[in-house]
Amino acid sequence: MGRYDQAWCDELGASVGGDALLESAPMRLLYVVSDTEDGKVAFHLELDGGGVVSVTAGKLPRGEKADVTVTAKEAVLSQLWQGDQRRDVAFMRGDLKIEGAYPRWLDELVPLFEKEPWSTAWKQAVR
Repeated sequence: MGRYDQAWCDELGASVGGDALLESAPMRLLYVVSDTEDGKVAFHLELDGGGVVSVTAGKLPRGEKADVTVTAKEAVLSQLWQGDQRRDVAFMRGDLKIEGAYPRWLDELVPLFEKEPWSTAWKQAVR
């Protein structure tokens, strides 16, 4: 299984599950990851209440937009997902670029990704 391919995305989604973890509107989150073995890659998550609706390898279909786009080098994301670096510090340093609904990223996603089952899912994703 290659990192960021559909099998990897399916495993990430299964490890989190679809249960609503907070009260929030549906959200589409796009990750653009650079400096990987395969160059620049992307995957996107459809979330509803913090639960996973889907995780899909690749960019969004033409004409569709993400609510939040996260862009970073693979090494930075690995540190974030393993808990070795804080998201706010990476953002302030310019290692993490957030486009779109920044308040939703800060207020909803950052706290969500630091809780279970997300924190374990991200750690498993980088192994």
